[in-house]
Amino acid sequence: MKSVKVSGGKSSGGLWRAACVVALTATACLATGFMAGKVYMDGVNGNSSSSMPALTTGLAASSSTIPGPVCFNTCTRARDGVCDEGRYNVSGPLSMMTEATAHQAYCDLGTDCEDCGAWEPTAAPSWHEEKREGPVALLQSRGVEIRVKSTVFELDSKPAFFFAYTDPAKDLDVSANMENRRAVEYGITHVFYRIFKDGCVKADGSRSLFLDVGSNFGWFTVLAARMGCRVIAYEPVPQFRAFLEYNVHLNGLEHLVEVRKNVVSHEHGVDMTMVVPSGGIWGTAGINGDNIDRAASKNVEEIKVASVSLDKTVSQPALLMKVDVEGWEWSVMQGAEKLLRNRAVENIIMEYSPGVPERHFNFLHMKLTVEMLMALIKHGFRIGHIGDMNKHEGSDWDSQLGSLEEVTLGNLVYDRHDVDLWEKDTLGCPLDESLLMFQGWGRFGCGRSLPEDVSPFSLRSMIGHNTNLWASTSDHLLPLGGTVGIIDLGQDLKNDFFVPDSQPAGMGSRICKDLPAMVQVRHRCHCSHEECQAEEAAVAAVSAAGRMAANYQLPSPEKDPRSVKMTCKCVGAECTC
Repeated sequence: MKSVKVSGGKSSGGLWRAACVVALTATACLATGFMAGKVYMDGVNGNSSSSMPALTTGLAASSSTIPGPVCFNTCTRARDGVCDEGRYNVSGPLSMMTEATAHQAYCDLGTDCEDCGAWEPTAAPSWHEEKREGPVALLQSRGVEIRVKSTVFELDSKPAFFFAYTDPAKDLDVSANMENRRAVEYGITHVFYRIFKDGCVKADGSRSLFLDVGSNFGWFTVLAARMGCRVIAYEPVPQFRAFLEYNVHLNGLEHLVEVRKNVVSHEHGVDMTMVVPSGGIWGTAGINGDNIDRAASKNVEEIKVASVSLDKTVSQPALLMKVDVEGWEWSVMQGAEKLLRNRAVENIIMEYSPGVPERHFNFLHMKLTVEMLMALIKHGFRIGHIGDMNKHEGSDWDSQLGSLEEVTLGNLVYDRHDVDLWEKDTLGCPLDESLLMFQGWGRFGCGRSLPEDVSPFSLRSMIGHNTNLWASTSDHLLPLGGTVGIIDLGQDLKNDFFVPDSQPAGMGSRICKDLPAMVQVRHRCHCSHEECQAEEAAVAAVSAAGRMAANYQLPSPEKDPRSVKMTCKCVGAECTC
């Protein structure tokens, strides 16, 4: 990544680009373009005789010059009368795309010059500097389709940015949403936008830093840079990183973004194994493939990637850190402990995935996952529950955010205690014998149903597999109201086993009316089917008698700080609890 001043050299580049477009010949493009951009291309090719000063690496670096224009016709589809770079062509700019149009990209930027016009990057492309194939060429070599659409969001009455994705039939999450909605995680993007709007560019004109850990195709990286933030984006998966690099350069934001190819971890400088699916939900790629649905992603690739810790590689304060690493979030936070303790990060938006270690009965990682949130609260963060069910929904970008339920230590002591119970095989146990006759209880027994067997006061009681959280040290942005838990903290569970009638969801935030009779009561929902009426009466009686194991209550952390059990530590590669 090169951080350069964008104001220099624009007029001369524009003149030769205009000449290039008018001429409409490869010879004219190359002759005119290389006369204006010779020094830049010589530098890319390692010509030591260039008189242009070397650009300084790093986000803090600056230069008075921007790279010269790039004009090649080396793409196999060059000179076919269509701009195959996915940007603009000689007939009109990318911004003329209609809402429904998806443009295909077959050529790297600057390699279909006759049809597209010259490409003028705002910083030296990393693939030129590293003398490797461009992102489009890499994706093409792997048979990955590249589609480009404008986003549904607008800034200054224009599409906020353009975004490349792949065949939605092969990537059921990011690409499917971009294809059908022209947006990725609309509701969560609204939260990012509100943070970036007044935070990216400070009053003195300097730019705040956004750390994107698990950048994927670069949706939030591009949004942050488009809003004026500097960005360090971590993406270890080569094909995801290719989309990331292409999206950054497609939108002319390369002068604000540094892409790093490392895994972020509590360990620094260690080769780690990542498993990457080629179908299903691509974004489930992660350490050891722990979150991959093998039924939907039968073909996978294993890669070795070097790790870094944030404490060793980031020295500047950050406005926001996004962490979405498929259950590895606890490790990222362990490696950023100093940054977090010193409140060098103002906001964190993370995917919280207890379901990943649960899938593998990895009790160590379950404990580390819960204690990660406890540690954030100890460091002065307050945590709001964004949720997962509405992450694709949202309103106008400039509308105010609705209030979020707060994740408190009072909730998390139950999450932590439930992990201990499960490890001892006593979660939800003992099961009252009077309930064994009902399928929802007798079929699975105790300690075999999640989240049905966990405490209704816990954060876990609201989660199916994973969810989204926002932690902040600042009170002015994070809107909080109430606390998490399917049932409010302190409620008498003997008389209130069931969620209130006014509450539509039961355990796991599953909608009560949509649950079949066999499991409706098990989710603490009142029975709405004739066949579960007797079960509801039996459960109410067991609960009133104090024999429902999951109804246990712990001392409040405010009244008894000793109830906050934090036993996990990581020293080097070894973590223990």
